[in-house]
Amino acid sequence: MKTIKKTVTKKQSPKNLIIDEKTSKGTNKVLIFSVALLVLIALFLFKNIFGKGKIETLKNKTIPDAVSKMIGGNTKVTINNLKDTSGVYEFELVLGEGSSAKKYISYVTKDGKIIFTSGIKLSDLSVNNNQTQTQAKKLTCNDLTKAESAKLTVFIVSNCPYGLQMQRVFKKVLDEQPALAANLEVKYIGSIEGDKIVSMHGNTEAQENLKQICIREEQKEKYWPYVSCYMQEGKSEDCSTTAGIDTVSLKTCLTDKTKGIAYAKKDFDLAKKYQVTSSPTLLLNDKQIVSEFDFGGRVSNSIKQVVCCGSKTQGEYCKTDLSKDEMATAFSLTDAPQQQTPGVTNAANCATQ
Repeated sequence: MKTIKKTVTKKQSPKNLIIDEKTSKGTNKVLIFSVALLVLIALFLFKNIFGKGKIETLKNKTIPDAVSKMIGGNTKVTINNLKDTSGVYEFELVLGEGSSAKKYISYVTKDGKIIFTSGIKLSDLSVNNNQTQTQAKKLTCNDLTKAESAKLTVFIVSNCPYGLQMQRVFKKVLDEQPALAANLEVKYIGSIEGDKIVSMHGNTEAQENLKQICIREEQKEKYWPYVSCYMQEGKSEDCSTTAGIDTVSLKTCLTDKTKGIAYAKKDFDLAKKYQVTSSPTLLLNDKQIVSEFDFGGRVSNSIKQVVCCGSKTQGEYCKTDLSKDEMATAFSLTDAPQQQTPGVTNAANCATQ
């Protein structure tokens, strides 16, 4: 008789069903977590890849192009440490190269449309809330030092947009009132390292400063014709020809340490004595720093007003108003001001610190 085997199927217990349900729920949770994680990773990659591209564009093109256009000349512009700070990008602006390079902590809006060449972090200020903050008192005519005939010196550097602006203002004054030529002079800011002069915007500017100093000292009648040309496009060699500069004499001045460097040192020493660190800065009668904005702005009439207020004996020109028109900044083919640069005021200057 054949034995028949009967296969018995084990019936699942409620306990096993409960385990399967837990496993299913656990699997769903892992799946949901995995999907969420993938979404976060995707967002992170999108933000960083595309955000990084925008930052690189700001760092390598937008900001350097804007700064180069603003300062003019061939100064090298480098942007370092660009980072998101308080709703804007903070960065280190480096002008020039090597030991003469100047560094400034600056800012740009995230759309790249407005650049702030400097800023103040409120958290860095020690403010006494119990004291009222007041502005420095504006100088008046009575506050100025007096000399028999005033001498007004403007300190600049040759490629500073606002130094160029003030040179235009001085030239405008001389065009309107040639008698003021004896009252106005231009000097330069810088320092000497070894046998070489340095300037805030690098070696190109330093050498142009030295050239203008040599022309001022040894070919005085050609100084303003040369500068008037240079202010247009910064073409130094072409302007030497235009102004009729004696290039042999100029070369001697530039290379002879008893001439060019010695002349420059006198400028720099006077600037250092009065802690002049920005271009342009006005010094009256070799005694007093004066702001042109206390007397009407960076215009011809203000310069005349400071000279008249600083003189014990006033010329006939003191009775006549000069131009109150603003002048162009940076290199410009005309004296008329260009469209205002966002974030920059008419009182702007180039500062070494």
